[in-house]
Amino acid sequence: MVQRPTTRRRQGGFTLLVAMGVVTMVTLAVLLSYGVVSREAEVQGDGRRYKEAYFAAEAGLAEGREAMRIRLGNLQSYSSALAAMPQVNEPGLPAGGDRPYLEVLQGPGGVGGWNSLAIDESDLAPTERQSPSGDAYAAFPLQTNVRYRVFVRDDEDATASGLDDDNGQVWLIAVGEVVGRDGSRPTRAVIQALISNENAPAVTSPGPTQEGGGPAGTFDGSGTVTDVGNEVDITPAP
Repeated sequence: MVQRPTTRRRQGGFTLLVAMGVVTMVTLAVLLSYGVVSREAEVQGDGRRYKEAYFAAEAGLAEGREAMRIRLGNLQSYSSALAAMPQVNEPGLPAGGDRPYLEVLQGPGGVGGWNSLAIDESDLAPTERQSPSGDAYAAFPLQTNVRYRVFVRDDEDATASGLDDDNGQVWLIAVGEVVGRDGSRPTRAVIQALISNENAPAVTSPGPTQEGGGPAGTFDGSGTVTDVGNEVDITPAP
């Protein structure tokens, strides 16, 4: 005797298929939402790290500008400062060439080392550890993964040597970097500025320095006009 499936059994199997389909759709929707949220979090994280790297590059640029001003002293050219700095020899920045890259700010490890922007809690004043209302911060970022380097390079002036400055201008390049987890790529920002020598020689105008001298030098010290014999008659014609 063959037992045929009843209508109730067929309805039960269809309900199970519908339930499995609903569960599958919900699972796919959750996975899709999770993927979208993860990608958005990565984009926001990259944006935040880039801002940190950009601020580090700005700090390095300001420090490098001051270092170049001190090295320049009262000279009219950056040549001596360029000759005293070590050349960079790294992938993408090879040593030598017509206009090599030079290390402006050496890190704690010497040439090729990075300068850190890490915060030492012991250096913070009590007011820096609390909010404006007086509440102490439970925690704050120490920036142990933020660093920067600063390079200088002669611009395209009349001289062929990159260590001989001819026009009192050089390129200052600052690189800020935020180091990620082990095996992840760092986030970098690069800023460059053309700095100019401000030790310009004094420019004096011709003529005496007494009162009434003027650029033409036609006045004496008493302020009276000296007859130079070149008056022009401006009387209108009749």
